[in-house]
Amino acid sequence: MKRLLPFAILIILLSGTIYGQEVITGLQVNPQVKKKALQEKSVRTPVNPLSLPFFDDFYRPSVFPDQSLWSDSDAFISNDYAVNPPTVGVATLDAINNLGRLYENASEFPYMADYLTSQPIRLDSVFSPVPRKLTRADSIYFSFYYQPQGYGNVPAKSDSLVLEFLAPGETTTLIVPADTIISGGDTLINPADTIVLEGWVKAWSTAGLSLDDFYSEDSSWFRQVIVPVTDSARYYTKEFRFRFRNYASLSSSILPDWQSNGDQWNIDYVYLNTGRGINDTLHRDVAFAAKAPQMLSHYTSMPYNQYRANFIEEMRDSIDLKITNLDGVAYNASYRYEVSRDYQPPFKEYVGGNYFIAPFTESGYVNHQPFAKPPVDFQFPIGTQERVYFTTTHIINTEASLGRRENDTIRNVQLFANYLSYDDGTAEAGYGLSSVSAQLAYRFVLNSPDSLIAIQMYFNQTLKDGNVNDFYLNVWNDYFGEPGELIYSKYGYEPAYEDSLNQYFTYKPDSVIQIEPGRFPNLTFYVGWEQVTSDNLNLGFDKNSDASSNIFYRNFGGWNQSLYKGALMIRPVLGKEKVVGIPDEINPGRLSIYPNPTGSGRVIIDLPDGNKPAVMNTAVYNSTGIRVINKPYSREEDFSHLPSGVYIVQVSDPSGSMTGRTKLLINH
Repeated sequence: MKRLLPFAILIILLSGTIYGQEVITGLQVNPQVKKKALQEKSVRTPVNPLSLPFFDDFYRPSVFPDQSLWSDSDAFISNDYAVNPPTVGVATLDAINNLGRLYENASEFPYMADYLTSQPIRLDSVFSPVPRKLTRADSIYFSFYYQPQGYGNVPAKSDSLVLEFLAPGETTTLIVPADTIISGGDTLINPADTIVLEGWVKAWSTAGLSLDDFYSEDSSWFRQVIVPVTDSARYYTKEFRFRFRNYASLSSSILPDWQSNGDQWNIDYVYLNTGRGINDTLHRDVAFAAKAPQMLSHYTSMPYNQYRANFIEEMRDSIDLKITNLDGVAYNASYRYEVSRDYQPPFKEYVGGNYFIAPFTESGYVNHQPFAKPPVDFQFPIGTQERVYFTTTHIINTEASLGRRENDTIRNVQLFANYLSYDDGTAEAGYGLSSVSAQLAYRFVLNSPDSLIAIQMYFNQTLKDGNVNDFYLNVWNDYFGEPGELIYSKYGYEPAYEDSLNQYFTYKPDSVIQIEPGRFPNLTFYVGWEQVTSDNLNLGFDKNSDASSNIFYRNFGGWNQSLYKGALMIRPVLGKEKVVGIPDEINPGRLSIYPNPTGSGRVIIDLPDGNKPAVMNTAVYNSTGIRVINKPYSREEDFSHLPSGVYIVQVSDPSGSMTGRTKLLINH
């Protein structure tokens, strides 16, 4: 499918139809993996060999695999990429390395990409109830669930997912597909070439295909694979391991703005143990099979003052939960949820009672309404804070939990901050338009007048920045449910990326735009762009949320509503930009601070040219004009101890004359 992509785009561009202007791509950079990699710079330490059983269902959305079970960190652990997984959380293998970036040797030809490798496992002996040697009579089987594509990109037919077992002391000759690029190198492998692998033996593999084709084969979103481990001479050792790896490939290099991540494979419920058989497909586990839902009805996040203005309408009537029983018998279960603020005791608890949950193989997900669709019969408390968190915890208890409790609790954190968002903060794909002069508009509705001070966007990085092209940043008012009058438009903006822990880049209009009645009917406004080339700008696209009814695009004619279900990663920033108590005039030179905004608090402060005495002083003032830091100047500063907010950073020379001053936004 990827090899046909350039031809498909050519048809789109030549057709001129409105249906050919929206495009969806993969990602080059995974912002969550990149963020975690920056936080965890330490090298993984070896662990003692594990004992049977080995089990992981990736229920913790931890970004990297559990170090106690896995020895590498290529796979991405999350709740976002899988469609209807067996239980919440999967490991995703794709074309992105453990730093969250596209592999340097990524190519349109298949290349070896991610690995998911277990720690050493004692397959020579068991130690409970008494130590003894393992033999073939112990019937050791390995099983897992897998899914191609999910919410990501379709693995091409030439791509594949491979399972391998380690036979310590052996070497294996691997015949690789033609035109394959080996990870870490840049050499094309000819069909006759081979690679020698130290002890790794292929136990199973499958070729790439779309999720639709995968589902049509047996009406299953995930497929369980069971592999016997019967070669005792090879594998029954103290150092047995297994690993998954995948071959990936990129779109054609003819279109660099399309060359981004893809070929996702999702893996779940990995289980290795004795006493199993080829038909051991059932598991004693009642669990959640999807992440905790939002309780707001329109936005995933919004300013607290906008929520206060219409808090009843901003809450959902009920939420949808997916609960599954992976066993072959019914279990009596109880369900409840509780809501708390800022780690305080719960102020709300819902009790759903008890219910016998039938096996998934018989009746699918639980449809008992008190469990599957619990009511939201409360509102988040009204306050005056600008930023506040509420945590909703969902808990299911059952006798099946005596076996595994990993997936019986899920949580959602509701943030009220100074922006509006429809997305959940994670991009599974990229969104763009494929025509010169195409326009994109994203609709937002306020509950009370406010000020638009900035627009945050998350653009996906593509190979060699192929999507970095200037565009007009636009703001429209509403005209009968579509973008109306163009209120603001300025050329010269381009896709940019925060190289810190922040995912979004902040674009500021020349002046604050007041969203108020009269100029903005129904307090509705639209933000977006007009592009000047046909290149795909590749904006982050969240496939786990659906705001398609608010996405509009056009070329030369009228506005059209998006055909793709998902949410754009665009967030209008609202509120007051003026810092109270500090004059805005900055007569001396302007300091250069980056990253700004900062999520970590760690910044670089560069002084204006021409005035750099040997000794200087740095002072930081909060939004009320109070000085909170006064210290000798250093180019590298750590303000991580300061709370989120707007600050003024001022540098002075020894005489007290100001060298430079600028604003800094800290947004933890």
